[in-house]
Amino acid sequence: MDANEASVPQPLTRASDADREAAAEQLRAAVADGRLDLAELDDRLTAAYGAKTRADLALVTADLEPVGAASGPLILRTKSGSIKRTGHWDVPAEIIAECSSGTIKLDFTEASVPHREVKVRATATSGSVVLIVPHDWVVVMDDVSSVSGSIANKVGGRPGPYQPVLRVSGSVRSGTIVARHPRRSFWDWLRGRKHPRPADD
Repeated sequence: MDANEASVPQPLTRASDADREAAAEQLRAAVADGRLDLAELDDRLTAAYGAKTRADLALVTADLEPVGAASGPLILRTKSGSIKRTGHWDVPAEIIAECSSGTIKLDFTEASVPHREVKVRATATSGSVVLIVPHDWVVVMDDVSSVSGSIANKVGGRPGPYQPVLRVSGSVRSGTIVARHPRRSFWDWLRGRKHPRPADD
């Protein structure tokens, strides 16, 4: 490559709807913790939803690094009870879910996820770990072993260049680890809604 070729600007990566929505969620979270006021939110949301490239989005959120982004993993442990993360919650880059007997349910459908890839280290001795993800996500379970329990990846897929990925590793003794999409309610089915609203099931 000569000097003239090197000086030619390279094409910028186009922003997807998922990229714009992730930026919008980051802006709303900044209002909730006092880093932005409502007037700033309106201006930045307009810019975020009008962004054509990922570089445009980066300018909108450049001074709003997610709170806790540099912190350690989220650790969830239960011996016989139930732990749930549903609705709006901030997802770290790594989650450790250890279930001796009981249930750990992680519902990502309304969560704020600033990372393209989230790692989940799951252990189910005799309980169950349930992972619920939006329809545009991919779940990879290449590093999960089982003794007598069950492992079910009902999402699967191959990660695209900008597609959110849930990468699961861990082990099952006599319990269950399952990844799935939200279930359709009766009304979703009746109305022919392919992508249901998040369900608290």
